[in-house]
Amino acid sequence: MPYLGNPLAFAYSAVSYQDLTGVTGDPVKRGFTLNNSVLNSNELEVFVNNVRQEPSVAYTAAGTTLTMLGDVETTDDFYVVYQGMAKQTVSPATSANLSITDLTLSGDLTLAKAVQGTTFVSTSNSGNVTLDFDTYQNFVLTLTGAVVLANPSTEAKGQTGFIILIQDGSGNRGLSTDNQFFAPGGAITISTTASAVDVVPYMVQDTDKILLGTPQLAFAALA
Repeated sequence: MPYLGNPLAFAYSAVSYQDLTGVTGDPVKRGFTLNNSVLNSNELEVFVNNVRQEPSVAYTAAGTTLTMLGDVETTDDFYVVYQGMAKQTVSPATSANLSITDLTLSGDLTLAKAVQGTTFVSTSNSGNVTLDFDTYQNFVLTLTGAVVLANPSTEAKGQTGFIILIQDGSGNRGLSTDNQFFAPGGAITISTTASAVDVVPYMVQDTDKILLGTPQLAFAALA
């Protein structure tokens, strides 16, 4: 019978190890601090001079505390293996959809398809508007009144994107900013014609300095 469900991922387990040789302990020779938390002594293999100790008889363990029930000298070869918490490196199936919050790469990243930044779209904007740079890269804002881009707290150094500004059916909607936004010459001018579409590129120089490029004004269909 064929396998039903999502394709299985390949998992390769690497068991964690901690060397306690030379550690005095607290209490001396009996109490030791583990680098990783364990549920009980059965999740931990303890070796003294390369002899495995019996759980609950030679030692107890809970959380990050290892308690030896006999003295361990600082000259003893003393180490533990975290048998109950193998750390896995998973190679997901080719067709798997992954949700990753943070990703740090030590090498090159090659993508088979184009990368699309998340775009925020709002059809009604008036007064103070705070852009969420942590969630979105690009913004499409329809202006229904005068708008002030308020100082955000979510921008990240090096982030780039665009802001599309659309005048509503009445037009004459102005745009101003708080002091974390910078523009060429210290001013920004946008279209005010009804239904006009402008594009403003941005680059984050620092967490409190967002550079706005010169607006590309009044986009229209090509004849």
